[in-house]
Parts: sequence; C-alpha cells; structure tokens
Amino acid sequence: MVTTTWRRRMPWIAALLVALLGIPLIIAVGAVADEQPVRDGEPAPRTVFATEQVRVVDEEATETARRTAAESVDAVTFLDGEAQSAIVSDVRGVFSAAREVREPEEEDEPPASTQRRELLSLVGELDEEVAGALVALSDTQLETVERETIAIAQELARQRVTEDELDALLTDRLPGEVAVRPFPGDTAQTIAVPLIEDAMRPTVRVDPDATADARERAAEEADDVVRVWRPGEAVVREGEVVDPLQARAIAQLGLDGSSPLRALLRAGLSMLLVVGVGAVYLQRMQRRVWANGHKLLLLSLLVLAYAVLVVGVGVFSDVATSTWYYAVPAGALGMLAALLIHPVVGVATMLPAALLVLVVAPSAGPAALFAAATVLVSVPLTRRIGSRSDLRSATLRAGLSYPVLAVVTVAVFGPHNELLLALGAGAVNGLVTTLAVQGALPFLETMFRLPTVTALLDLADRNHPLLRELESRALGSYNHSVMVASLTERACRAIGADPLLGSVAALYHDIGKVRQPHFFIENQHGISNPHDELEPEVSAVIIQNHVVDGVEMATEHRLPPEVVACIGSHHGTMVVTYFYQQAVREAGDPEEVDEDHFRYKGTKPRSKEAAVLLLADCSEATTRAMAMNRGTLPRDEIEATVDKLLQERIDDGQFDDCDLTFRELQQARETIVESLVGVYHPRIAYPGAATSGEERSQPASAGR
Repeated sequence: MVTTTWRRRMPWIAALLVALLGIPLIIAVGAVADEQPVRDGEPAPRTVFATEQVRVVDEEATETARRTAAESVDAVTFLDGEAQSAIVSDVRGVFSAAREVREPEEEDEPPASTQRRELLSLVGELDEEVAGALVALSDTQLETVERETIAIAQELARQRVTEDELDALLTDRLPGEVAVRPFPGDTAQTIAVPLIEDAMRPTVRVDPDATADARERAAEEADDVVRVWRPGEAVVREGEVVDPLQARAIAQLGLDGSSPLRALLRAGLSMLLVVGVGAVYLQRMQRRVWANGHKLLLLSLLVLAYAVLVVGVGVFSDVATSTWYYAVPAGALGMLAALLIHPVVGVATMLPAALLVLVVAPSAGPAALFAAATVLVSVPLTRRIGSRSDLRSATLRAGLSYPVLAVVTVAVFGPHNELLLALGAGAVNGLVTTLAVQGALPFLETMFRLPTVTALLDLADRNHPLLRELESRALGSYNHSVMVASLTERACRAIGADPLLGSVAALYHDIGKVRQPHFFIENQHGISNPHDELEPEVSAVIIQNHVVDGVEMATEHRLPPEVVACIGSHHGTMVVTYFYQQAVREAGDPEEVDEDHFRYKGTKPRSKEAAVLLLADCSEATTRAMAMNRGTLPRDEIEATVDKLLQERIDDGQFDDCDLTFRELQQARETIVESLVGVYHPRIAYPGAATSGEERSQPASAGR
C-alpha cells in the first residue's frame, strides 16, 4: 500500500522538483555564462551593449555647473539715497562749521589758531591741516571753495558706486573733477580733495535676499550634465574599468548581472509564484489535470524546455539587443500544453512564458509582452484539429502571425531602428514553433500516453497491431467493435463528449478477446460452443477475463490511460447474466450462488465516453443477436431493448461514478437507437433469399 501510494505521488514530486529546482538551476547556469556581475571600479567581465537609449546624470559635474551658474550672477543692488544725501550733507556741514567759527563774537577777530581749534571741536574727524586751510581763507575764497567742493560732491554722489568701486572712483574720477574747477590757489588739494575723500561712501547696497533668489534661479536653470548611450552602443567593454556613470547606466538597463546564487533565488521565487498561482488555477479550472501527476510533470517539463530556450537566447545570441528574445517560441509552449493537456492550461502558460523572459532579461519587457501575446494567438488555433494536416495548418498560421506581432510590438515600444531585426526574429520564432510542435508532439504523446487528437487518429488507423490482431483472430469481435465505435462516436458528439476518444476506445474495447476468441459467440463460426462442456463458474471467469486481458494488452502497447479506462469499464461491474442464471438453475436456490463471482472485475465508468461505450456495447450486441436470423428489427423493438438495457445498468448503479446527467444519458440513448434503426431497418425481400431460420438457442449474453 505504501509503495503504491509512493508511486502515485512520484509524478507530483517530480513535477514540483522540475518547477522549483530544475528551472531556477537552468537560469542560474545562464547567469554564470552570461550575467557575471558588473561592478563599479572593477574591470568589466563582459562587454555590455545598450539595449535602448539610456541617459545618466553626472551629479558631481551637474553640481559644479550649477554652482558656477550661481556664482556668475552679479549681486542685486539698489541706490542708497541716504548715502547720497550724507555725502553732500557732510561736505556742507564742514563749510557751515567753518563760517561759524569765522564770525567774531567781539570787535576784535579771534586769531586763526583759536578758529582752527573751534572748527576741529565742531567737526571731530576733520584733519588739522584742512581745518587750518579753511580758517586761513578769505570770505571770497571760502565761498568759491565751498561752491565748487559741494558741486563735486553732488556729482560724485549721483554715481552708482559700490564698496569695491569707491577707491577707483576717488583715484580716477576725482582728480578730473577737481582739475576743471576754478579753485583758488592750492585749495583743491588742501581742502576739496580731503573733504570729498572723507565724505565719500558707496552709493549702492547689495540686496542679499534678491541676490540669493537670483543665484538660486540660475542654478536651477542650469542644464543637467548627462551622458547618453544609444541602442547598440557599448556601455563598457570587457576588461575596461567601470566608472560610476557606466555602472549606473548598466543598472538602469538591468544588465548589471547577478551572481548564480542571486539568480537562483530570484528564479526560485518567481517559479514559486507560478506554481502557487498555477495550483489555484488548476484546482478551480481543471481539476482533472490537477489530479493527474503525469500531466503536471509534462507541464513542468514543457516549461523547463522553454526556460532552456530563453536562457540559450541570452547566452548564445552575440548581439547588442534584446530583440532576439522575440525568437523564443512561447507559442510552441502554449500549443503543446493545449494539445497535450488542455486548451485552458495552454492559455495559462502565458504567465510562465512572460515571467521567464523577465527573469532572464529584466529589461526585455516588450519581449515578455510579445511572448504572452503569441500564446493567446496560438492556443485557439488548436481547437479544431482533426488531422495531421489540420495541425500543420495551425502551426503555419501561428508562425505567420509572429513576425507581425513582433514588428507591432517593437513599433509601439521600440527601439524603432530594430524593426527589421524584430521581423527576422519573429520569422525564426514561427519556424521553430512549427518544427517544435510537429516534431515533439508525437514523441510526447507516446511517452506520456496522452489521448491527443493526433495520437487518437493514429490509434484509429485499422493497421494498428492490436486491431490487426483482433481482425485476424476474432473477426466477429472486430466487426462488433467497428459498429460500436460508430454508435459511440455519434452519441458522444450528441452529448458534447469527445467523439474521437469514444470511437477509439470502442475500437479497442474487446481486444482482450484475442486470447480466447472462440469462447465468444460472435467468433463461433462452424464450431460447437466450448461453454457447453464447462461449468458456469468457469465460463463466467473466461468471459470476465477478456476485460482484464484487454486492460493488460492496452497497457503493454502504451495506449492512453483514458482508453485503457474505457476498456476496463465497458462492462462496468455487471453480472454475466447467462451463466449466473445457469448456475442458479443448476443449484436450485439463488442463495447458494455467489453473485459476486459472476460480476465483471472491471470498474464502473468514470467518464462520459466510458459510460456511452458501456451502453453502446450492450445495445449493439443484443440487437445484433436479435437480428441474426431475422435480418431486420422494428424501431419499437429496438427502443424497448435499449431502454431495458439502460434501466438495468441504472438500477445496478453503473453510472454512479461518472458525471453524466440524465439528460445526456437520454440523448445518448436516442442517438444509439437512431443508429441501430439505420442498421436494422426493413429491407426489400429479394427472390430466393431466406426469410426465416432457426434462431440460435444460446443468447448473445452467453458470449459477452
């Protein structure tokens, strides 16, 4: 029991290991080969090309430029009216004080020395020589010197003079002003020049707030100093020491690489996300797939193969662009998943298809979008595949759409100069998808024993070894199987089940009879019935064994499990009625007969196709036996027979394990009746033809 449980869980465990360990390891190996980390200040381990235009701001150079722009702005100044007035006022004050000390208080004029002392006391900062020269002037001279000195002071006060310009003004401008004035004697140098130099001061002042604002605006208006790399341009070459700007550009492009451990961790977390989302999705949308460990393993292997291709493009494409990721066949992943597992699962593969591109190449966002789009375009093309030619047509149409999708994606997201390269990559994608789907599909469907359309079409070929053996050793059973296949296919189509699966299962449902063909009535041509010499219990076992033998042979020939399940349930667990009743008659008491011994050792139908096969099988066998000597059967007799067989199996609980509704069961019954009426309809009685015959005494159930 433990061993059986472990075997059942092995595909689940393998699928989980592939998804959570195998795929991240592949991506980590790719990181070792193509994503060695590029670090600032170290020699570059590989040449890195810009996949798109990238601009990096040189912050240090930008700050220097802003500082230079601010310093180049002159200080904001304004004219200081008070300083202008003070210049003239100071000069006037000196001359007013000079007049005051010259006015006699007595009749006798004070001596010059007394006037000078008084003048110095009135004008504390006045030079003694200037004071002496002033008091020595006559009234006429004083008036002239005062007039000219004030005129010069007024002229200079009107000038916009800063602190730094003051000395230059006094040095350059003052001598000229003095020279053109009619100063008496040397009074210009002894009086006018010293007074103006003492009174002169800056006439403008700096506005600190306005200056700061102006310089701040200048700094803000200064352009950033940037370094630009165009698509395809080498950001850094192998062996070159990486500077900070190059390191930042590579980081912006997402091409800085990563260590294998980091890549493994990133890929592991990504696949954990995919597995988590996928588990919830399958549990809610496709429970049969979720319960099938082999299909989950196949899905994991398909994603693993896709991851190898994505990593391979990154490692071996010696190009300076991510456009070659448009050649990764995401559409092949979706189509194979749809054909081998289920279309809903095929659509869901767009998540790992896009995510793996982003994990391997974070800057290839448009390529990831393209991968998801190719899945959505490709999967619907697999819905109506009924032959190998349909498969070729579907892959061809998908392949032709990829270049168009690639060009549109690049036209929208760029780089626009790589439209031709995108067209080529899309064409390569289409070619790879066509070869991958058509080449891998037969191998995978055989390896995993999957009932794909193409696999079922191959099994439907009458030259299959099992069918050839059935035809050669049990021709009656073969003809019966062909008829049941027709009934089952029509009924499955009527209720929305898989008609191809039902038809193929019907063709193979009696292959177990080849081991003992003459024990079945349809193969007893010109011989006595061997059951006449056997006990009913032995005959029942022989009849039952054709189900067990059929399952064994189908498994040995690696038929899909769905077909094997139909073979094992085409009689359900019904009783072999003829031999059971014979045993009861011989025992004389039903209590002395073990009914379980006479029940088929198969299983009850678990799918719609298996349930339809069960009903079609017994209906065809019974009506054929009824018409063996009569040639035709009326419709009401066929309907009554099918209804009786159907009710017996309903009462025996044979349909309890499948999801077939009563409405669908009724539709299947009506279709089977119509088919049988078409086979056994009344025919014209030709002259000389036998119109009656002795019916066989042994009913059809004895050989079933």
